[in-house]
Amino acid sequence: MYSADPYIRARDARFRIENWHTFLSNILKSDSYFSNEVVCELLGSASVIAMAEVESFMRDLVESIICTINNSNYPINSLQPQLHALHAHQKFDSIRKIETQNDSFWRYRLEITQYHLSQEIAKLPEPSSKHAQPPLRGNTIRLRDIQEIGEILCFPHNMNSIIELKQRTALTKLALYRNQFAHAVVTPTEIFPNAEREVSNVMMYLSAIMDMLDILAAEWREVIDNHTYLI
Repeated sequence: MYSADPYIRARDARFRIENWHTFLSNILKSDSYFSNEVVCELLGSASVIAMAEVESFMRDLVESIICTINNSNYPINSLQPQLHALHAHQKFDSIRKIETQNDSFWRYRLEITQYHLSQEIAKLPEPSSKHAQPPLRGNTIRLRDIQEIGEILCFPHNMNSIIELKQRTALTKLALYRNQFAHAVVTPTEIFPNAEREVSNVMMYLSAIMDMLDILAAEWREVIDNHTYLI
């Protein structure tokens, strides 16, 4: 179950990422010798852990906002238009599968175009053990995913304007490292060819990701507190 407080959730994620940041810092300061292979394995592990925290945080953010909306029993026409797409998520799947001869072929399509007039109670997709909760895709989180989630779930600010370049770079780099390391696409020493320099880089990326989570927590809180999802 997600934490009800976005800032507590961000703090918990920060704590776990900071542990790896401290661990990597100690490697740089240590008089002990670590082989390149060992350092590269640790860098890969740190990347996996950091991205797991981002993905877990985003799952909780999505679940919290959608749960808040669903529990409020708002009619769909009182919600911001972008949320109509989530309300229609299951119907979109049906539309994709229905053949033209089906009696519901046009009815479903017409219903979706009338949500701005509908008093139907909004029901956004809930968590499932079979697939990611929309608007999550179930992939490694990238900036595009955060931008889409922010737009669909009515974040008060555009993600492009508040996520800094260093945070975007960190997310891109850690996502790449995570996928390469977790799927053994190449060896860890190929992912991190200059291990000592990469320790400093990964530490910098971890710090940027922690700051990004604080920004996302603030957006999450504003959506819940200020009801930005209402017209």
